[in-house]
Amino acid sequence: MIDNSLEKYKNLVAWQEKKILEGKREIEDLKIMYDNIIEHSALNENQLEKTNIEMKQLLDSMKKYLSSQLFNSIVNSKDNSSDLSYKRQKFTIFFSDIVGFTQITDMIEPEALSSLLNDYLNEMSIIAVKYNGTIDKFIGDAIMIFFDSTNNDHESAERCVCMALEMVQKTRLLSEEWLAKGSPSNLKIRIGINTGFCTVGNFGSNSRMDYTLIGGQVNIASRLEKISAENSISISNSTYKLVRDIVVVDPPVSTQIKGINHPIEVYKLLGLKEDSDNDSGEYYKETESGFILKPISFDRMYTSSREKQVIHHSLESALEKIRRK
Repeated sequence: MIDNSLEKYKNLVAWQEKKILEGKREIEDLKIMYDNIIEHSALNENQLEKTNIEMKQLLDSMKKYLSSQLFNSIVNSKDNSSDLSYKRQKFTIFFSDIVGFTQITDMIEPEALSSLLNDYLNEMSIIAVKYNGTIDKFIGDAIMIFFDSTNNDHESAERCVCMALEMVQKTRLLSEEWLAKGSPSNLKIRIGINTGFCTVGNFGSNSRMDYTLIGGQVNIASRLEKISAENSISISNSTYKLVRDIVVVDPPVSTQIKGINHPIEVYKLLGLKEDSDNDSGEYYKETESGFILKPISFDRMYTSSREKQVIHHSLESALEKIRRK
């Protein structure tokens, strides 16, 4: 009887030891599995982080090549569709280009030309963003920018002309850099601005699309830019009506523009009224210890009579200040 009980006890101990051993093996297997899961998760996490970085870099690159409207449409699309609706809308449209750029390209090394042009376009883009303009496209040295006038016609047109004036001033400052870096001539631009209704939407093919404006009002802005003088801004009558309370202009000139059946009243934009009121001249400003004389661009053929008067007054004021010292 005792031998039988002892045998049962031994069998029970053997069974428990077996179960303990099996349990240890299961724990080891689970530990290995856990380590594999952790390692796999870390790899997935690293891969996910790498993918996120690559996606961010891709999106950043897309931003440089697409308009903000098209970029937002692609990124926010829920049905993988990049179709955009077409609509008629009022815009103030801006065109600019560099005077004599074709001649400059024939007289300067490609590397230097690329550096100068990219610096110029970068500075103009910074100013455009400052005034909330939408950069539609770069066409070589030319720039097209538009301002949505749906909510406030006056405010959009005012932002556009203020942007244009600042661009001209910045161009005068950049001009010396162009000469120093090998450009055969000064940097000069011309600008055209018009306001009117255009068709806006996504135009192109199934493989290549562009969000832009089309219509006669776009053509008018482009033509105004072509007939502008060096470092001058030409605005149409439709734009002038919206900004006349804040700007100083030359008397209008009735101009027949190619492709337009009727003459257009064109104004040369000289500056802002507040600048004329606050300064003794557009280019001259007194300081406590002396004066600041802004860069002056003069062309005997294109500088208006009023602008000549402003330049003359500014230089006389500066000379008088020097004589008094």
